This record gives sequence, structure tokens and C-alpha cells, in this order.
Amino acid sequence: MKQQTSLRTFSHTDKEISNYLNELGDINLESSHYLLLAAGANRSAKKSFLSRVEKKRGELKEISLREIITPDEEETYKNIDKMFSYIGETEKNLIFRHGDILAGEYTAFSYSTVRYATPQGKYFLNKIRNSEKFIVVDMNDKDSMDKTMQRYAQAAVFFDEADSIFGKLKQIRLNGHTFSNKRPFAIKQ
Repeated sequence: MKQQTSLRTFSHTDKEISNYLNELGDINLESSHYLLLAAGANRSAKKSFLSRVEKKRGELKEISLREIITPDEEETYKNIDKMFSYIGETEKNLIFRHGDILAGEYTAFSYSTVRYATPQGKYFLNKIRNSEKFIVVDMNDKDSMDKTMQRYAQAAVFFDEADSIFGKLKQIRLNGHTFSNKRPFAIKQ
């Protein structure tokens, strides 16, 4: 596994964001990857930030992880392989929506206060390791970032809700659970 020296973290309101965005245009992806984690529920701030990322990196090809990750590990591995074959060399900038699914929406770990990497998540991260692609993983819950994902990522930007009474109500937790996962209850036969 590729070990990062440190994960750069930012809030979307940090003054350093502009400097960070300027650096994105100069990233060399030869024999490597760049993984940016965009985590938080503030959709308007995230949309604005991602628009600025596209100005520096070029258009981000959007892919939903809900269509790739399934409760069946073998099926997920085939889906990931097929997706990376389809993408090939043509797409260099990708955004994976619904990244919370990598943190175990289909396993008992989704209700744990500590998130562990799922086999599906580890396989996905191993596929991007030498992909020579700029990748954004969009998550609604910053707690979905497990330690493995943080080791693969170069940066994480947090998009917290505004400090209002409604923003605080959205952050209520019960035994460590945030209620942010919207997983479908699919039963395989």
C-alpha cells in the first residue's frame, strides 16, 4: 500500500484554498494518482469549489459509486474493473459521487463509531493507485473517511454546514451514528 507522508486538510472557508486550487494545475500524475476527498453536506459550497477545481484541472467526468459498489464483493470487483477499462486513457479527471458507500453502507461497519476500510473500498483504492488520474471522491459525511482512504489521498476539503440552528440539528448523533447514509435495502436472491 502506498503510504502518504501527510494528508493536507482544508475547510472550504480557509484562506489557503485559493493557493491550493492554483497548485492543482501543476500536478504531475505520471505513474501515480491524485486523490482529493470532498466531504460534507454543504452542497452549494461544494459545487462552487468543484467548479473552481474544473477551471484548474479541466472537466471532471462524473461517476456514481452507487452503480459500481454492491454488497457482493466479487460483483463489485468486476464492476470496478469494467469501469476502469471503460475509462481507459481518455478520462484523466474523475469525480466519484456517493463516496460514503466506500465506508460500508452494505456492512455492519456503517453503524460503528470507527470506520474501517471495506474490501470493496480497498479494491477501489488499489485500482486508482497507479491510474495516472486526478480523482475526487464526494462524500456527504466526513466520518466516512477511513484511515486507508486518508493514506491514499493527498488532500481533503471539508464542507460543513453553516452555524445555524438547522445546521446544528443536522449534526445530531445517536451512539455515533449520523443518519446520513441513504442506502437501499436490496435483498439478493
